[in-house]
Amino acid sequence: MRKERLIISVTLVLVMLFTCVISFAQSQELKTWGAQVKKQLGGSKITVAAATHPSIEAFRKMTPQFEKLTGIEVTWDTMEEIYLHDKILTEHVARTGRYDVVMMDVCWIGEFAKKQVAIPLDDYLKKAPKWYNYNDFVPAYSKGLGVYDNKVYGIPSAGESAFIAYRKDLFAKYGYDPASIKTYDDLLAAAKFFNRKEDGLYGISMRGRRGHHIVYGWFQALYPLGGSVFGSGTNDVRINSPESIRSLEYFVDLMQYAPRGIENFSHEEATTTFMQGQAAMWFDATALAPWIEDETKSIVAGKVGYMAPPTGPSGSAAAVAGWNLAISSASKNKDVAWAFITYMTSQLTAAEYVDSGGVVTRTSILNDPKFVSQYPYYPQIVESLEMANVLVEKGIDWRPRIPEWPRIGEILGLNASLVLTKQQKAKDALNNAARDIKALFK
Repeated sequence: MRKERLIISVTLVLVMLFTCVISFAQSQELKTWGAQVKKQLGGSKITVAAATHPSIEAFRKMTPQFEKLTGIEVTWDTMEEIYLHDKILTEHVARTGRYDVVMMDVCWIGEFAKKQVAIPLDDYLKKAPKWYNYNDFVPAYSKGLGVYDNKVYGIPSAGESAFIAYRKDLFAKYGYDPASIKTYDDLLAAAKFFNRKEDGLYGISMRGRRGHHIVYGWFQALYPLGGSVFGSGTNDVRINSPESIRSLEYFVDLMQYAPRGIENFSHEEATTTFMQGQAAMWFDATALAPWIEDETKSIVAGKVGYMAPPTGPSGSAAAVAGWNLAISSASKNKDVAWAFITYMTSQLTAAEYVDSGGVVTRTSILNDPKFVSQYPYYPQIVESLEMANVLVEKGIDWRPRIPEWPRIGEILGLNASLVLTKQQKAKDALNNAARDIKALFK
């Protein structure tokens, strides 16, 4: 027994020493790189346009160390997500050169590429240091978030799928087995069961605000229920198919068990409501889980379980969504901007990023036993990504990466909102949406 304990102790010491050696070597690599950057670019200034998001909170925590390492000064212009797209385009059209780095949603990439808002990054990646390791990004993110027309326009900074968070304490209190939620009908039944079960408690919290947010919420059901925006690989509009109509009707049915004012909820309101203990379940982006588990913000931290999206009549399908960091074409400091992106998104700084509350984008972190233990929802993220690959393998973008998508998203967001607020029937609204989308391609 003593011999076995001795072997275990020695093994642990060796592992710790090996980890320290690796950590020291990595630190030296960053210092060497930082010294080179400071010599070439020190004294430069850049401005980053970003949305309110856990990833940005983490990057801001990392910024002082980047500035110290490189001598580069960083200014952040952070705003609510709904304003970011238009603000970036306004500055681009005016050619102000105000922004050097822009936070880019995957659904903007086609538009930003076509309008030359962002520049291709392939040449920069070819010159990136080995420790940057672009191949370590989760493939669904590197291929599905920042690539358009076979060129890299953005580096994944907050990859996400979607999953369900649920109150383990409430489910245990009322004897409701979370494993029983296997289908979308099961999800609806669970939301109904918990709605008003206690004073101030609702069944589920999701996004419902007109525009991008309601589309995000509704699309959690679109593909599993057999709907789609287009026919596979075509511009054949299918958003008013019977299956697509049923998916919107389902979403509206589910939202009757959501908090009052759901029609005004973005990801922030939806998540905050759950964090304040006002909903039994929450269905949104995996990237937002750090907020839920932050004890300084969330009264339900440590009381939450997670599950991958349920299965619909058409099988499993989940989102591949998220954010990139990109370089503005109007920037006068593109090399400086790239140095910033290199530091913030490298494999060497990935652990620091996640420890700061950032959103996992790299395979090495997602599979690291330390982080799997620290963040209990990582296995469900992997499961959700596997479900998302169902669409990828079919050649379907969850939200099509085409230049017309922002306008299409506005059309869908308006019409879905009219249905949620009971101003139109789903069939009429989506027939109108189909008509307007078809007009974009004429």
